[in-house]
Amino acid sequence: MKFTGTAPLGCGRCGLNALRIALASGVAWSCLAGLAGSAEAATRGMGVPFGWYDGWYAPPAAVPARKARVAPARKEKAEPKKDAGFGQMPKGPLQIVVSIGSQKVTLFSNGVRVAQGPVSTGVPGHPTPTGVFSIIEKDRYHHSNLYSNAPMPYMQRITWSGVALHEGVLPGYPASHGCIRMSHDFAQKLWLITNLGARVIVTHHDLAPVEFMHPKLFAPKLKPPAPAVAMDGGSEGRGVAPAIVMAQATIPEAAIDAIEAAPPAAATKPASDASDDRKAAEAAMPPMQTMKPRDDVVATDAQPAQGSEEANAADPTEPIQPIEVAAPMAPSDAGNAPELPQRSEPATPAQMPPAAAPSGSDVFKPAPTVDPAKPVTPPTKAADQPTKRSGQVAVFVSRKEQKIFVRQGFVPLFDMPVVIDQPDQPLGTHVFTAMEVTDNGSGMRWNLISVPTEPAASTEQRDTRKKSREAPAVRVKSPASAAEALNRIQIPKEAVDRIGEILIPGSSLVVSDEGLGRETGRYTEFIVLSR
Repeated sequence: MKFTGTAPLGCGRCGLNALRIALASGVAWSCLAGLAGSAEAATRGMGVPFGWYDGWYAPPAAVPARKARVAPARKEKAEPKKDAGFGQMPKGPLQIVVSIGSQKVTLFSNGVRVAQGPVSTGVPGHPTPTGVFSIIEKDRYHHSNLYSNAPMPYMQRITWSGVALHEGVLPGYPASHGCIRMSHDFAQKLWLITNLGARVIVTHHDLAPVEFMHPKLFAPKLKPPAPAVAMDGGSEGRGVAPAIVMAQATIPEAAIDAIEAAPPAAATKPASDASDDRKAAEAAMPPMQTMKPRDDVVATDAQPAQGSEEANAADPTEPIQPIEVAAPMAPSDAGNAPELPQRSEPATPAQMPPAAAPSGSDVFKPAPTVDPAKPVTPPTKAADQPTKRSGQVAVFVSRKEQKIFVRQGFVPLFDMPVVIDQPDQPLGTHVFTAMEVTDNGSGMRWNLISVPTEPAASTEQRDTRKKSREAPAVRVKSPASAAEALNRIQIPKEAVDRIGEILIPGSSLVVSDEGLGRETGRYTEFIVLSR
């Protein structure tokens, strides 16, 4: 049988040998590759498990020992470093002065300048108002509710209409919408040390406080000490009788010396000799001196008998027994309390009823006293009691309204009319601030900042192209000085006393020609706009 397309048998053997050689070569190359891979994996620390794989033995690879995982130690959060602020500052009220002209803000503590920084105030279309203000709200992370929720860090509000001091961009010229921008460093430090009510003055000029004294400035009113009341366990301080002085006979020293000089044998002499010695002692002894009872001593209710008086006169050397006197009872509304006779002068013998003479040490005892009934206090509600305010006091005197207004802690207390001499003459705007108590609590040290009046823009300034044909404006009279302004104001004594009772350092008195402006409202001090 013939097979077509097949190789001869001899050639088949040759092909078989070649196949065997190829297989052996492949196995050899595989072994070499495995050994090389194991060595490389061993050098890298990544070995495969050792053992037999398809007839080949893989040695154990050098696998590094796995270390136990240790949880990282939690680092405690370090406390934030407290900013030193503006350094060492004198203790006292703070005053902030913003100058639009120089674009500066200056901080004063106890009247001493401690820091100054740059600011950026409002543009001409949105000018920053000038006048007398105070901090009425603080917010560390504030956002504007008027201008696209813009951030206003370290915000300190001075008007409820939207003017505040806060951190912002400082281009070196006015660029805000009315607020007062400050640098980050200055705004942060200032925010940490101010309190609500801190005085803020905005003006076009550079101002500084000066020490000022005037007799019409308020002073603390010392409260009179409470009267000392002698407390008694039975009456609880009610119906305590005044001290009573007892009448007692006194023997002169000359008589005592004469008696002591007598020989001791006199006691054994007969009665006649003893009487002679007694008469000699009486001749040597001056008349008896007795202490006159005071007018407020109440007379006794009884008198010794006539016989005992003669016995005492016969023997003047015998000491007189003291007599206790009944103390007058305090007036009381108790219905069952017995009524005791009360006299303003000692009773005469004719007025006294006869009574038996006391024997031995018997004395007259006062009638027992009855404690007065305790008054019943009507129940009161907490709402009926007046609320006691605390905090610094703000006083405002307005020439326009002819009144004095008083607030404490942003809350109105009272207002009264005042008399101002020459009411048609301007007073000016003057801010007096109480610095510290002096004279052991009876005086107060004050300083002064007089705010210049900002002139309003005239018609010629608003439209320079238009020539005014009207009559020239009347020249405004210059305001009075601070001392002259105080001399012209007559404040009621009642107001002065009430203010003195609550006056503390940090309180202020503002005198102005203006009235209560639109910015003065609830939870504000007196805001005086000078423009």
